Amino acid sequence: MASNDPLLDALLDRLAAGWSALGASLGDPPDPTLVDPEALLAMTAHHGDAEPRLHELALDWCAARGSLINSARLRAVATEIAGDAAEVGGPRWPFLVGLPAARQSRGKTRIGSIDMPGGLWIRLRALFGVAARADILALLASNQSAALSLAELAARTRTTKRNVAIAVESLALGGAVEVDLVGNAKRVRLSPDPDLRAWLGAPPADADWATRFAIVEALLRFDAAAIASPLARAVEARVLVERLLPLCRRTAWPLPDLRARGEAFLGAYDLWRAEVTAALSP
Repeated sequence: MASNDPLLDALLDRLAAGWSALGASLGDPPDPTLVDPEALLAMTAHHGDAEPRLHELALDWCAARGSLINSARLRAVATEIAGDAAEVGGPRWPFLVGLPAARQSRGKTRIGSIDMPGGLWIRLRALFGVAARADILALLASNQSAALSLAELAARTRTTKRNVAIAVESLALGGAVEVDLVGNAKRVRLSPDPDLRAWLGAPPADADWATRFAIVEALLRFDAAAIASPLARAVEARVLVERLLPLCRRTAWPLPDLRARGEAFLGAYDLWRAEVTAALSP
């Protein structure tokens, strides 16, 4: 996939890898990280037109397996990424609201298995339903050596802490997770049961794609604005990167160098943008 922007190219490649991990492939290698289905769909709905085969692939997948998408979570993630769920369009795609018969696929997309590590989130939804339990189990499986708090799980699943607490209680009752009380906070980890871990398979690398895509979307929108004055662009670029710093820290992505001042900051911005492009590339 090639455009005039390396960042957009890297995004399109990452989206293709994500769909491949969910079983929809035109020959792209699957994403080995934990694919966030709603973040993938929201970003594809917004940028898929830049690569027609990617748009077609996503629509075919939704027609076949759209029932595995959480529409409420999709709205929340789409808003987080682009600031306007309606603009992103995701929830309005008809294949998410029970109208798969309205689409006639050209048959070029192979909708295959979802047994790749990166597709664990969707595989667990296929088994346990589109609910917080599947989402929590997927996140814990990709953080096998760590315990996450209820607040951290709520933030990552984009659901309420109460729903997370109820789901964790059920998972603990079933022996899938363990819960420790640290001070006044509960911390949850995947059960060490070797049979459970073997059944879950090779754990995908954790990646908060909703946050990462929000960073990428902000950069693409900023550069699309094409601010003519170098000084004005430098000022706006600094405002942007300072706003994105907490997101970069949250998802362990490259941090911009804020030491440069005035128009010299544009060089630092361009370097950081290249680092983000490299981190985004599958």
